[in-house]
Amino acid sequence: MQDSKKTEKTNSNLKYWLEISGFIIVLLVSLKVLSYAMDPIRLNMPGAVADKDMYVASALTEKENSIDVIMAGDSEAMIFMSSKILWDEAGINSYGCSQPAQRICETYLFLEDILEKQKPEVVVLETNVLTHDTTIKLEALMTTNALIDDQLPILRYHSQWRMMWGLNPEREYTAFRGFDPRTDIAPYSGEEYMFPTEEKVQFNQITQIYIDKIVALCKEKDVKLLFVSSPSAKSMNYQKHNAIQAYADEHDIPYLDFNLMRDEIGLDWSTDTMDGGDHINYNGTVKITNYMMKYLKENYDLKDWREE
Repeated sequence: MQDSKKTEKTNSNLKYWLEISGFIIVLLVSLKVLSYAMDPIRLNMPGAVADKDMYVASALTEKENSIDVIMAGDSEAMIFMSSKILWDEAGINSYGCSQPAQRICETYLFLEDILEKQKPEVVVLETNVLTHDTTIKLEALMTTNALIDDQLPILRYHSQWRMMWGLNPEREYTAFRGFDPRTDIAPYSGEEYMFPTEEKVQFNQITQIYIDKIVALCKEKDVKLLFVSSPSAKSMNYQKHNAIQAYADEHDIPYLDFNLMRDEIGLDWSTDTMDGGDHINYNGTVKITNYMMKYLKENYDLKDWREE
């Protein structure tokens, strides 16, 4: 009798877990199917995404092997270099693949996708994604969300379903190859922020994992990597510079820190920032782009696409 009850209980538990497992499998398969059906990249509808994702989505729908320079990173990367100036004055075919508040895990995942289709000469990584003032708990949460969104795009793009089904028009995309000029002027009047020191910050553990993965990915794809720090009195300091420089030296990666090159490019905090010293505006962008245009032409094998 006891054996019969024990067997019955075991069968009941087994049935319960089989039902739970079956539900999870059906749910995941359904989400995968919906993710395929509502993937704006596959549908070639980069305008049918949230504003935050538009530059990356647009880059992912570009013609194969049509980008020679990729700019990646967060909001600092979105404005430090103009793809239009690079095209108009040097025929350099570049693209800004950046997002506001992009995390290092997202940078890696988007580069992984883009490098499946593109074979750029160089990836220019704006380094603010390496030195966010953050916590390991927050980075773990953001990384988990990014990994789930990567596997199940329906979760990232579900709010745009009306656009993808043709019920609402796509948003108009006005940026030129991932660059949209910011012309507001809000001067920075604070103190000097780059005081030389031997101290350096430590990358958090998740940042360390994903910058190593980015370096490995670029090596695997035979793509050169360049670190660049855009001028930012609010986000940058010498301790962060030292950490980035040490990593760059260890992995033989060129590093340009424009926070230490402000005099060289003629940056003026009274006219060249749009938000009191956090991000440069178009005035600053022009100065950095002119420097970068010369640097890229001298150090990388870039053709002039205007002749095509």
